[in-house]
Amino acid sequence: MSNIHVKRELDLNAEQCSALAEKLLDKLTAKFGGSYKPDGENYRYRHTAGVDATVEPRAGELTVNVKLGFMTRALAPQLEREMNKVLDEHLPA
Repeated sequence: MSNIHVKRELDLNAEQCSALAEKLLDKLTAKFGGSYKPDGENYRYRHTAGVDATVEPRAGELTVNVKLGFMTRALAPQLEREMNKVLDEHLPA
């Protein structure tokens, strides 16, 4: 099992961080497939190929934890790059 952990400290309130989390998940879903749903204040992303992620938007930070199964662990670098790219694109300058 391979894990990815991305944490960004942001100058955003909780609502803005939640909107950013949804943008990230929309992009990842469009590019890699799978689906996500709200889970309380967090979001859960799952893909049948063995990807399970939690996105935790909070005031001032966004944390993404991804667990990749054996068949998907080779995607770790590509997935982490894409997450950072999307976050960079949507962060206020």
